[in-house]
Amino acid sequence: MEEPAEEPEGASTQPFPSVTGSPLPRPSATGTGTAAAMPAAAPAAPTDTPPGERPPRETAAATEETPPTRRRRTVLRAGATIVFVGLGIAVSTWNGYTVYRTGNPADRIYTVAAGGAMTLMHVSWKSSVEQVDSLPGQKPLPADRQWLKIKVTRTALDAEGISLRGDPQVEIRHSDSRVWKVLPESDDVPDEAKDHRIGTAYTYNMVAVVPRKLAGQVEVHVRPATYDVVEDESVKDIFKKAAEQKDPVQDQVLRFRR
Repeated sequence: MEEPAEEPEGASTQPFPSVTGSPLPRPSATGTGTAAAMPAAAPAAPTDTPPGERPPRETAAATEETPPTRRRRTVLRAGATIVFVGLGIAVSTWNGYTVYRTGNPADRIYTVAAGGAMTLMHVSWKSSVEQVDSLPGQKPLPADRQWLKIKVTRTALDAEGISLRGDPQVEIRHSDSRVWKVLPESDDVPDEAKDHRIGTAYTYNMVAVVPRKLAGQVEVHVRPATYDVVEDESVKDIFKKAAEQKDPVQDQVLRFRR
């Protein structure tokens, strides 16, 4: 009996188990089989993006506002708010100024030539200024200060001028808008109308202190009184008249040049 031939090394005669089931389909040119059963991928949308660069986003995010747009709108809204607030303040300020000017109208300045006189409200007015280094009974001033002696003369031209004999308001002013008050010293204006003569000059004497370097530049400003002085009028009648009617506004000023 022949002995079976020896199997070469690595060879095996162990039978393979049988595999049941349908054989795998083969791909074919007719479109059948696995390749045909798989759906074809959708062709890629053509783009103009160069190779290696990320294509632009074309999604719903493209419709959203970008930060620069929102910033511009915020700036516009803020600007509009500032404009409206400014207009409101301007209108309010103008209304307040109008109400103020209704009761306090701007002064009407009448300029009088140096050494001259001017008639206002039935009275002729005149003024003069003298620079002095000292006054009796007054302490010496610092070197940079100057005494001024001021005279304001009034002459009533008719009976109406006599009734308007209230004391005027007098100031010393410079062209740069600085103002100095004056101090009354004396006057010879009659207290009673019966002693007041039409055509007679009556004088108010006053003094003031101003910077020495401006002593030759300052000017006298006189605001005449506008109320009537009535003889033997009781206090009750004065208040009653004041309640019934207002005195004319004192907005007329005489500016005496030097």
